[in-house]
Amino acid sequence: MPRDGWVVFDVGAYVGIYSLWASRLVGDGFVVAFEPNPIAFRWLISNIELNNVTNIKALPYALGDKITKQKLYVAGENEEASSLIMNHIIDNPSGGYPIVGEFVVPVVTLDYVIDKSTEILGKPIRRIDLVKVDVEGYEMKVLRGAGKALYEGLIDKFVIEVHLDQVNTKDLLKYLVDYGYAMDKVVRFGNVKDIIYLKYKR
Repeated sequence: MPRDGWVVFDVGAYVGIYSLWASRLVGDGFVVAFEPNPIAFRWLISNIELNNVTNIKALPYALGDKITKQKLYVAGENEEASSLIMNHIIDNPSGGYPIVGEFVVPVVTLDYVIDKSTEILGKPIRRIDLVKVDVEGYEMKVLRGAGKALYEGLIDKFVIEVHLDQVNTKDLLKYLVDYGYAMDKVVRFGNVKDIIYLKYKR
């Protein structure tokens, strides 16, 4: 649970439910909310403004393992399942969804955001207390784009939704354990996803 003064990165913020909750808990800290879906991003901005929140910085980027542009596919019936991976929507284990639209969105790496944090966020990032990841099958790409931050131990905790049709939880855990992380717990939702909680061992 976020605490006062924390820096929280919400990767896959959607309309901001987690970001708004975290913003109340971090107080003088701040939240960076990443949401590449232009429709959801407008809702995210509106929710931040409606709640008069000043400690959230919303960015219309996807995070991945390289700086590029990529198609984001919008899922019908469940827009929250929109993804950079087409078959995650069509063959979703919760039930396939139609694709009702697509956008070309900017993709950056977490390392890039940290390196350019003064320019992008208006302040330097020297430590991230918590990174929450919910990116509909793109989890490993996000983590591979954070190799420098992981190597330097800049991220203290992770909460990651692992979408099992795209990512193997054991592979993801091994990747982070090799950087010095330990799993606190895992919560399984059938054959759909795991939510894993990890902490850096200092």
